[in-house]
Amino acid sequence: MQLHMIPMVTLIALTVAIHASGSVALLRMIQAYVPFWRRHPGFVVGIFSVSFVVATLVILHMAEIAVWASYFSLRGLFPDFETATYFSLVTYTTVGYGDVILPKEWRILGSSEALVGILMTSWSVAILVAVITSLFKESRTKSTGGPREEQP
Repeated sequence: MQLHMIPMVTLIALTVAIHASGSVALLRMIQAYVPFWRRHPGFVVGIFSVSFVVATLVILHMAEIAVWASYFSLRGLFPDFETATYFSLVTYTTVGYGDVILPKEWRILGSSEALVGILMTSWSVAILVAVITSLFKESRTKSTGGPREEQP
């Protein structure tokens, strides 16, 4: 098990680095579009904006899954890259069908991918909630002519 600690920590760090860099880039891009949202509030702009954020976050998750799958494949833990990717996808998302499993001595690595998958998904949900909240506030401010008092 100790032999697997270095790759495990490395894969977790790489996953977090991918998500962090992608999140920062996405949030900077969103910040650049705030003036556009203020000039053009509405349903269609909101739908395209949220769709863009979701698509970007899915791409980040798929890149992270590909990193894990690449490691599994390079180590020869699965017969082919497709199987490694399938395993990585169901593990990262914690679906865990159980039809494809890692060898016994590598199980801790699979559990680690599931844990980091939960964390990265939660991080993405937080970003999505912040963006939707921001869009809602912008459209509400524009439609009412200014900030409105919250109703209890």
